[in-house]
Amino acid sequence: MVWGVKSITGPVAVAVAIALVGCESQEAQCNKLNEVVNQGQTISHNIQGTDAATMEKLSTDLQGLAEEIQAVELGDETLVGYRDRFVKIYQDLGGAAQQVGGALASLNDIKPNEEGVQKAKELQADVEEASKVGDQAAKDEDSLVKEVNNYCGGTETEGS
Repeated sequence: MVWGVKSITGPVAVAVAIALVGCESQEAQCNKLNEVVNQGQTISHNIQGTDAATMEKLSTDLQGLAEEIQAVELGDETLVGYRDRFVKIYQDLGGAAQQVGGALASLNDIKPNEEGVQKAKELQADVEEASKVGDQAAKDEDSLVKEVNNYCGGTETEGS
């Protein structure tokens, strides 16, 4: 079998990329992860209000952050695990914000009758469920920030 230049450049490029990520120090990888994760602080501190539109924007921002965190290339397997946990946390927080936003938007459609009262109760249950998910994700985030700080030797990861 004859190997052409094109047939080996792809695997070589992948190997070089893996080697470059693998050569990056733990501190540099910690800093890369922390830089993206700390954007969550900016997102949470910039929330203005609790209306449906604000919750939808928060959801979109958190889902986008989860995607950015997932895209961080890390060679350190422990940091990869932390990264994946942060992704799940921000996906959960984004989903909770979306659920609350949807419930708030639906409140505008409720009519003052028996059916409306029932719908309001359902929406309240949705918001309570989303709040529980959000609260747990926030606790998980706090715990994970401590783990990352411990592993990274106290480099800057703020968390909520």
